[in-house]
Amino acid sequence: MSDNSVSSFVTRNKTAILATAAAGGAAIGAYYYYNQLQRAELGSGSSGSKKTSKSEKKKRAGKKKKDSSSSSNGSDVVYPVDANGQPDLSKKDEFTPEQVDKYALALKDKGNEFFKAKDFEKAIEYYTLAISLKEDPVFYSNRSAAYVSINNFEKVVEDTTAALKLKPDYSKCWLRRASAYENLGQFSDAMFDLSAVSLLGEYSGQSVEQLLERNMNKQATKVLGEKLKENQGKESPLPSNTSLASFFGIFNPETSFDDYDGENEADVELKKGLENLYKCQTGCYELADEEFTKAAELYKKELESSPDNESLKKKAAIAFEHVGIFKFFKNDPITAHINLEESLSLNPRPSTYIYMALIMADKGEANQYKEYFDKALELDPNCSAVYYHRGQMHFVVENFKEAGADFDKAKELNPENIFAYIQCACLAFRDDRFDDCETLFSEARRKFPTAPEVPNFYAEILAAKNSLDAAIKQYDIAIKLEDALPGIHVGIAPMIGKATALIRNPTVENFVEASELFEEACKIDPRSEQAKIGLAQLKLQQEEIDDAIQLFEDAADLSRSFDEKLQATTFAEATKVQKKIRADPFIKGKIDEAIAAYRAQGLA
Repeated sequence: MSDNSVSSFVTRNKTAILATAAAGGAAIGAYYYYNQLQRAELGSGSSGSKKTSKSEKKKRAGKKKKDSSSSSNGSDVVYPVDANGQPDLSKKDEFTPEQVDKYALALKDKGNEFFKAKDFEKAIEYYTLAISLKEDPVFYSNRSAAYVSINNFEKVVEDTTAALKLKPDYSKCWLRRASAYENLGQFSDAMFDLSAVSLLGEYSGQSVEQLLERNMNKQATKVLGEKLKENQGKESPLPSNTSLASFFGIFNPETSFDDYDGENEADVELKKGLENLYKCQTGCYELADEEFTKAAELYKKELESSPDNESLKKKAAIAFEHVGIFKFFKNDPITAHINLEESLSLNPRPSTYIYMALIMADKGEANQYKEYFDKALELDPNCSAVYYHRGQMHFVVENFKEAGADFDKAKELNPENIFAYIQCACLAFRDDRFDDCETLFSEARRKFPTAPEVPNFYAEILAAKNSLDAAIKQYDIAIKLEDALPGIHVGIAPMIGKATALIRNPTVENFVEASELFEEACKIDPRSEQAKIGLAQLKLQQEEIDDAIQLFEDAADLSRSFDEKLQATTFAEATKVQKKIRADPFIKGKIDEAIAAYRAQGLA
């Protein structure tokens, strides 16, 4: 709704979730490196990340030219050869340390010549000979570059790993291994390596972060795809109690129906379902769902023997309608559509058409959801809920003028629909009509003085204006009013809103209070993915990594849309990489160095 939602908070703070730390570099860009990957820096001597001066480069170039000439004419080779002119290392155990260094370097240089000539198999052969004499990180690095050129990514991983054991700060090998892991579909491992590259700071921080995010998205998509396949056919949980109370709060409570028969089991189950639905209490939505399902099954059997009983058809229509909307909430739109169609065939009702419109909107079928709203109004031109939900649809697609007209009409037809007042105020804020926004909230406050909805949504407006202290005061009022009233109205929404506002002003006291609010919200409404994501974010900052991972994964399971599930899964997978990073002594040391440097500059 407004900018202070938890989903907005985690989106704005995404880099705090990512495995990369804030260490950035300004040397050669990662993009350039990737384009030059198979033409890696095939330098002489042991590896190093220091820049080479022009004079040193000239000296090396002259030495390479001399070594190349002597090792190619067959009569003045640097290393021992056999009768066919091929390297002969049969007596390598007798070589002196100086000879080992000299021969290994010459073999590496010969490998470079083959590499530049694109004879990668020969290059690999000579790099292998050099490594057999001396395990130098550059030799492994060069051979890994040759393996890249023939797409043997398993070998790339082996050689870059060997190089990093010898030289842990070898940025080039971290980056090359990350690329190999990505090609192998091991995106989590690629994320780990790219995090190391970012910390070492020798490549463009922005470019590395882009590569990191790409692998993170691939990993999250892979994991989510596997989970969705595993859970295929399983029913999703209902949304949070807060969300359900907000949704059904738009409709006039319907706790009775015509021709109720207390001796009829189907009637009893339907009545219990309606009563539980509008109790707006924890646990009642699950009961209502079960009761509607049972009533629909019983009515279906009765209809088989009495298909023309109009009274029975009307009652069965109510049951099928509610089974359908609950199926929709449980992420089963196909079954929901079938149930709602069954309801319409028995006895069309405005609410059934509204639910059908919402399903069509969820599928992106704009024309169809408009038709269903029109059909609802044909049945009842004075149905406030139709105008309200149609206004919501207009708002989503940014038809703000039409949205305003529908919200006004909803308010006119049902002066007790508090959400219509609030939406009109929010729409005024969206149009930069701040005075009108204040006036409309004042009107709502006078008409509904004890309703927690008014201060809760007014707080969101204030938070969006960065008036955080004022927003927190309104959230506190909403929390007190919610506690004082029976049933669920705004539920845990003001707790989440206040916690998010506190985090935007990060002090130790605010951090502690926000954590407590999110913890309490999760206890009160355990199906709230927003509460879990908010708490997971704070757990991550407290280095309670396992708790953060579990909370992110729970949020992914609870989220309704694919995009929401993907976001939560992304955070979970990135947090797993953070756990791996913190367990690695070298990378953990680099993180500690970076943090110490920031603190020394007064930045942390």
